[in-house]
Amino acid sequence: MTLKTRNRIFKIFFLGALLTVVLSAVLFLFSLSKNLMVPPPPLRIPAFLDSISFIKSDFHAVLISFLVISLYVLGTTAAIIVFFENTQCSEIIFFSAFLLGCMCELARFIIICFGLWQSFSNMLIFCGNMILFGRIASAMSFLFASILSETSQRQDIERNFMTIITVSIVLAIIIPMNTAKITTTGQVVEGFMHTLTIVKIFLSLLTAASFFLHGRNHSAEEFSRVFISYLVLILGYVFLIYADSYVFLIFGTLALGTGTFFYLKTLHHIYLWA
Repeated sequence: MTLKTRNRIFKIFFLGALLTVVLSAVLFLFSLSKNLMVPPPPLRIPAFLDSISFIKSDFHAVLISFLVISLYVLGTTAAIIVFFENTQCSEIIFFSAFLLGCMCELARFIIICFGLWQSFSNMLIFCGNMILFGRIASAMSFLFASILSETSQRQDIERNFMTIITVSIVLAIIIPMNTAKITTTGQVVEGFMHTLTIVKIFLSLLTAASFFLHGRNHSAEEFSRVFISYLVLILGYVFLIYADSYVFLIFGTLALGTGTFFYLKTLHHIYLWA
């Protein structure tokens, strides 16, 4: 993929994300005017959070998390367009799958805005599939970035990226949705939830190990920074998508923003003269 093509794709993605955010704002105002918005049931994952007094669920924190995610995607995409315009970096291509996954979290916003969680409609199932697609794509994007970003792999970057998208779509479709269970964040609980959680944790640990070993093999301080920034970034992402309290919201926002800043800054420094 040439730099010109990649930059054009990011510009199109930015415009698409901007349009999605504007439409979401319109839906929010319409939902408020028609009294369609209904807070989800008090189902928290994991359940032990209810026993922690200073992490109480707050519906307003859930709504603010959608705004944070939207602004994060727009701001990060704009930064990539500006600062990586002339930088050939394979990790950035995979990072776009993570940004796409973040945008899919707005499907939870749709579920809440229209009270879809009270129904068993096909639209609720579709939103659940979209959320699951985004979370699988997000996990796979960093795994691919950690093992398939060498210079020798650049010719296969499009194929590897499409692998992320295809696998995520297939898994999101075949994994059943339990529409009878909706969490406080508007997430449709998927079937085999515990198994999926274990798999996602395993992928995250495998990704962290890959970044760590990559740094050791290259004996470069910059790759060690990539490893650390990834850990902070992914931790912030997890807290933010499960943010049903101000504690999770604040920590997730700070960690995601800080991790992303140093992740992109380090990549830019590594590939600036590549």
